[in-house]
Amino acid sequence: MTLSVPAHAHDFWIAPESYVAELGEALDIGIMIGHPTDQLAWPTNPHRIISFRSFGPNGITDRQSSVSGLSKNISLEFMTPGTHLLTIETTQAYSKLESEAFNAYLDEEGLTPIKIHRVRNRLTDEPGTEVYSRRGKTIIQIGKPTPTDEAIATLTVGMTLEVVPTANPARLSNDDDMTSQIFYRGKPQSGVTVGLVDLSGDLGLVSEQMSDENGFVTFKKPSKGAWMQHAVWSDVMDDNDRADYDTIFSSLSFSLP
Repeated sequence: MTLSVPAHAHDFWIAPESYVAELGEALDIGIMIGHPTDQLAWPTNPHRIISFRSFGPNGITDRQSSVSGLSKNISLEFMTPGTHLLTIETTQAYSKLESEAFNAYLDEEGLTPIKIHRVRNRLTDEPGTEVYSRRGKTIIQIGKPTPTDEAIATLTVGMTLEVVPTANPARLSNDDDMTSQIFYRGKPQSGVTVGLVDLSGDLGLVSEQMSDENGFVTFKKPSKGAWMQHAVWSDVMDDNDRADYDTIFSSLSFSLP
């Protein structure tokens, strides 16, 4: 079966109704795909979710019981004050695009290693097949700050592709740069295209960086509002009858006061 819907190539992020809430307050959580100017709610099918967890001052909480049916929003309560890191991981889906569309998609997402692989193997005129999955993280502040906040905001949780800030973005001063490290399968990954995206305004993608040899990207701290750092990476799947490439989309969403 050929799937040529381009939606999988778009951004993916966790979108809480507010990034700051009171202790025990019911907080609606949306999962979004698309672009900030063309957003779509991702139906939270529990069969597509591998893990849905929060990391907070009291450890790890499994949140999968909050997902039921094809709902657009999830309601969560956080019973411990401080910073919480909410994460989601999805199963793989399959995509096949004809050569022209697939080559354009590689350009749009900055997947240079796959472009090189296709050139070297004379595949640029062939359709491109891939399995793709998604990873998302968001930083939520519950009540007043606590001594554990910085450690939780900068936590590496072991996602296949992960955006890890070196400091809590909400705690940066106006003159600070915003630096993150990109990990792929537990190691810092160079060459990953990372975009800084405005989620609460009309700016859309405001900056794009490629991770350095140690996996770091650095952006100038933007103005207040909701923001996202979005990354995508793909590997060749050797001797695999299902698809040529394994692609992962990953994001970190947060709010700046």
